[in-house]
Amino acid sequence: MFERFMTDKRVEKRYAEAGRIFGHAVSYIYMGECIGFDSMLAKWEKLEAEYAKRGYRTLPVDDFVAHGGYGTPLKNLSVKRAEGEEPVFHARIYREVYLGKIRPVVNLSELMRPIEPGESPESRAQVGTYFVPSTKKAE
Repeated sequence: MFERFMTDKRVEKRYAEAGRIFGHAVSYIYMGECIGFDSMLAKWEKLEAEYAKRGYRTLPVDDFVAHGGYGTPLKNLSVKRAEGEEPVFHARIYREVYLGKIRPVVNLSELMRPIEPGESPESRAQVGTYFVPSTKKAE
């Protein structure tokens, strides 16, 4: 609501922070969607819309996962769209394609079960591969 009164730089800072927080949560998606996941997505989505409305190119969730989950610096902020270039709403794409559809690959119940006498903690290690959501193909 108050975003319309903010400078472009302030909106960009809030957009990047909301994306970082959401990206951090997505970096743990193999454990399932955390509490507040939808509200984190909604905040990123709202700020992304405002950022795009001001004529800037938005960043894919991939960039925010790399930034929020693994500390990779964000690149390509403050880049204006070319004349006639349509905005890409990555948060909306995430909501439509991935929200609520990625199943956890970690058995949390097994991990949280108390260790039995004589049981090795290493015996509960869970190894595997998991899917990482991407909105880059939408660009």
